[in-house]
Amino acid sequence: MKKRTLYLLLFILPAMACQLFTGAEGTAVPPTSDTIIIPTALNPPPTLNATQTVTPETAVSATATPTITPTPCTYATVYLADVTIPDDTELAPGTAFTKTWLIRNSGNCTLPDGTIWAYADGERMNGAASNPMPNLAPNATAEISVDLIAPQTPGTYTGYWQVKLPNGVTLPTRYFVRIIVPAATPTPTATTPALTAPTITYFRSSINMPDPGDTIQLEWDTTNSEQVTIYRIYGGQLGTFWTLEPTGVMSYTINASERNTISFALYASRVGYDGYAQDTLEIPLTCPNEWFFTPAPDECAAQDTLISAGAEQPFEHGVMIWVQELDRIYVLYDDEGNGEWNAFTDEWDPGEPENDPSINPPPGLYQPQRGFGLVWREQPDMQTRLGWATAPETSFTTAYQTTARFKYNETFLQALDGGVCHLLPERSAWEKLGN
Repeated sequence: MKKRTLYLLLFILPAMACQLFTGAEGTAVPPTSDTIIIPTALNPPPTLNATQTVTPETAVSATATPTITPTPCTYATVYLADVTIPDDTELAPGTAFTKTWLIRNSGNCTLPDGTIWAYADGERMNGAASNPMPNLAPNATAEISVDLIAPQTPGTYTGYWQVKLPNGVTLPTRYFVRIIVPAATPTPTATTPALTAPTITYFRSSINMPDPGDTIQLEWDTTNSEQVTIYRIYGGQLGTFWTLEPTGVMSYTINASERNTISFALYASRVGYDGYAQDTLEIPLTCPNEWFFTPAPDECAAQDTLISAGAEQPFEHGVMIWVQELDRIYVLYDDEGNGEWNAFTDEWDPGEPENDPSINPPPGLYQPQRGFGLVWREQPDMQTRLGWATAPETSFTTAYQTTARFKYNETFLQALDGGVCHLLPERSAWEKLGN
């Protein structure tokens, strides 16, 4: 009887060892945050025990091969550019069009099979509920397109799309398309005589590259028009406007906070003519702010370098940085140098408890203190993602600057080791520059 039991165990144990190491390829445990971790074929889910011992009647035992630690995958994408249909493009009612975004895989794994470009909310504009996506490798880029139809009713319409993984989890970055369907222009009656179209001879600035805060002269000349309308353009949208003579000069004082460029649009029209002449003017500005690090971005900073007292604390899976002048705590999740980040107001005040005495970290690890600890304790998801602190917080002098774009701005923070933390738009990802 004992001999037959031994034969049976020798047959079962290889099968058990094999089962321990194959797993269910492509199966993912639903995450509790935007970081999606999927075991690979060589890395079984962490809930399996890599070592199992079976003791038969004859006390024969077998031990599986030691655990192979799975490599976690972080899935994230980031917006790069509008390839087609810039924001506030005017389209006639019922116009079919294709919106294309340029995106980059800012995560550390290739997007898995079955990842889709999914409609999220807003105006769908007859678009498909989802479109398949390529298996985009880390740092690779792709153009993602959706076929749409402009609504019949005049107005401004915005639709949102997101990347959705095969397990149903949507990545946080939202991509949008915004169009304008203008009101129909009345058709001239048959009795309206044909009129010569207005034209614009020139539309220019008196200074080619002014400083922020300068006063410039906008100069224009038109023919066959009765008036012109000049609009200030903000982020691709028409803003403040002036109705003026067909030919003239207008003084304009540039706001001291303006950076990079300022833009204007001129429309020349005449009564009875169905249409108008149009021209735009983009004026580059000098940059008054120097970046606090090199190599610097090829665009102007939004502000002078903010020098502030700060603190930094490393964690098992990331780092926290405090900027006193901003009263803000930045949390950077560490996923092989790229990962999501977040920012919180520092709500801890002197005199309040510095920690929770009921929380006991493992040997060699630390419970974060003061403002770091308050954020860490109030965000259960953060505790899971960051883990315990690996050293006490360290005070130092930090620096802070941002880009000066209309949207999708980037942030730069001086780190304790002298490197620079580059925080990408929409909290989509971050990277360490230098050191």
